[in-house]
Amino acid sequence: MADEDILQALKAFLDRDYPAERRRAALQAQGEDRQLFEEAVEQGWFALVAPEAEDGLGLHPATLVPMFQLFGQRLVTGPLLEQILLPGLLLRTTCTDGARTRLAATLTGRRRVAVLDPGVTLDWRAANGSLTLRSGTLVGSVDLVRFGAVSDLFVAIIDGAPDGAAAVLVIDRAQPGLTVTGHRSTDPGASYARVVLDGVAVGPGDIVARGEDAVALVAALRSWQRVLVAAELSGIARHVLDLSVGFAKQREQFGRPIGGFQAVKHIAASAAQRVIMLESLVAATAADSATLPPKSFDLAALTLKAAAAEVGRSACEDALQIHGGIGFTYEHELHWYYKRALSLRTWYGDEREAATEVGRRKVCHGMPVSLTDGRHHRSPRKAS
Repeated sequence: MADEDILQALKAFLDRDYPAERRRAALQAQGEDRQLFEEAVEQGWFALVAPEAEDGLGLHPATLVPMFQLFGQRLVTGPLLEQILLPGLLLRTTCTDGARTRLAATLTGRRRVAVLDPGVTLDWRAANGSLTLRSGTLVGSVDLVRFGAVSDLFVAIIDGAPDGAAAVLVIDRAQPGLTVTGHRSTDPGASYARVVLDGVAVGPGDIVARGEDAVALVAALRSWQRVLVAAELSGIARHVLDLSVGFAKQREQFGRPIGGFQAVKHIAASAAQRVIMLESLVAATAADSATLPPKSFDLAALTLKAAAAEVGRSACEDALQIHGGIGFTYEHELHWYYKRALSLRTWYGDEREAATEVGRRKVCHGMPVSLTDGRHHRSPRKAS
C-alpha cells in the first residue's frame, strides 16, 4: 500500500467514525478511547513500522509524519506515539527472543507499551528522575510516563549519564519492585504516571540493546519522537489557523467581517507565515531523514522540535485573539487544541530547551551551522 493510500484510508476512517462528540469524550477522558485502540489494531496502525519478519509493513518512520499531522488536526488522542513507533523501531534491532516476543504482542494490541525515559524533558531532567542498571538490577524512577497507569509493558531507557552503561530494556509491569502511581495532568490527550523501580531484576530476555548499540537506539527513539510530536503540533497549528480564518470571514463587527480589519489581517498573516514555515520544515526533515547521518538527524529533530513548540503555541494564542471572548469558553473546541499544544510543546524539549541544546551541541562538537538551523526560533511569548 502506498503512503498516500494509507493517509487517505485514515482520513476516510476519521471522517466516518471519529465525529466531534467522540473526540470530546476521549479528550475528557485524557485520551482514553478503548474502541479507537481496537480499531487501530484492526486497521494495522501498530504494525506500520514493524519489520515484515514480525508481520509488519516495514515502512520507514518518515511515513508516519503525515499521519501524525492528521492526528493533530483532528485531535486524535491516545498512546499512538508509543504504540506505533516504539515497538516498530525496537523490533528492527537484534534484541533477545524474550524482548522480541513481548514487543511483538503490542502490534496486535495484546499488550500496551509506555516508555520510561528521564530524557522526555531537558531543563527539568533531574526532577523527572533517573534509571540505573547495575549487576542485573534496575533502580530509579521516572515521574513523567505517558499512559503509564494503563500500560503493562515498559521500555526503559538508561542512557549511561551520569554513570553506568547505556541500555534499552523491556520490563513487565508485573515485575516485583515496580510500582505505578497515576497523577493528575492538564493534558487532554494523555494520562500520566510515576513509575518507581526498586531493585527490579533484569534478565537476558529483558535486554533490547546495550553499550554503543543502546546509545544509537536511544538517540533514534528520541529523535523520531521529537519529529512526530512536531508533526502533531504542525497539524494543530494548521487546524487553528484554518478555524480562525473561517471565523474571521463570518464574524461581523461594525457591519463588516472582522477579517477586513487591518489588525486581524496582520495577526492571521503572521500566523499563516509561521504555520507554512513549520509545515515546510516538517516535510524537509522527514524527506531528509533516510539519508542524514545519525548525529545530523538528531540535530535536525531538535531544530524541528524547537520550531514546532513555538509555532504550535503561538498559533493557538493568535487563534484565541482572533476569536475573541468565544475562544476562551469551555464550549468552544479551541481550548482543547491549546491545552494539547501546551502539553506537546514540552515533550522532549520546548522551544527554549531544544534551541539551547542545538547551540550546545554545535559549540561542543564543532558542527557547522546551516541556514535552516536555529533561524526559526524567536523569543517566546507568555501564554495568555
